[in-house]
Amino acid sequence: MEEIKIAYRRAARATHPDLGGSEEKFKQVQQAFQDITELENPLSHDQTFQKPGEAPRAGFNARPFDERLRKTPQQPKAQMSTEYVPALSDASFTWLSKELSEQRIHGEPRKRGLFANRARLVREATTINLLSKNVLNVLPAARLVNGVSSPQGGHYEHILVAGYRMAVINTMTLPEGYYSFDGNVLRHGNKMTQPPVFNISALQRNFMQMNVMAFTLVLSPTGNRHEPVIEYHRNADPSLGTSPNVLNAAGLVRELKLFLGSGPTPNVVDRAAIAHLREAMY
Repeated sequence: MEEIKIAYRRAARATHPDLGGSEEKFKQVQQAFQDITELENPLSHDQTFQKPGEAPRAGFNARPFDERLRKTPQQPKAQMSTEYVPALSDASFTWLSKELSEQRIHGEPRKRGLFANRARLVREATTINLLSKNVLNVLPAARLVNGVSSPQGGHYEHILVAGYRMAVINTMTLPEGYYSFDGNVLRHGNKMTQPPVFNISALQRNFMQMNVMAFTLVLSPTGNRHEPVIEYHRNADPSLGTSPNVLNAAGLVRELKLFLGSGPTPNVVDRAAIAHLREAMY
């Protein structure tokens, strides 16, 4: 998969209109990469079970590859059986009601301080819509909590939890075009932009059972999920564990499915974790 990503970045750079390429060929490269990653990600297909009645296993597909490509609208989609911990029937657990435990989205874009930033509110609403349609509908146990105060005094715009993995997402908007990222700043021609800096170390300490990862979503003003195009320098690739994840909308959806869906128990709703996150909503 990493080789495919590298090949895509090279092709995107070679065909991007800002760098002298063809817009038509650039769109073809985008579509081809999206098709390949959807086939690579088992959570984007209908079947994710080993056997009827058996819990899902990350990366496993019950049917052969060619059968998964067939369109069978008559058959209902297989769903991962959502497990609640503590169980919904546990009367001793009073932190989070059954109704709130089953609710997939908690909180909404809100004003912070005396002067509200309308652009930020629109950006956060766009992100909630993106995650709802492209991640929550794939991972039934995923829960999205919006507007969480950081233990260090800052804030997190969106926190997405599935099983014992937690994705922290802050956003920004940049014009369409080709950007290179060196692990610190995004470069577009002679212009440099630094992504929002947010620390998740305190969040990781407060949720020791969770694997916490930070993401920065870069949105396009036009709503194009494949723009802006972001290429990492060799020493800034997030797979090395030393650089933040800075992604456009299409890239974020892809990486969130892989990160959250490949956890050991993606079908679990940790009710205690959701309750604590709700308490920290501003």
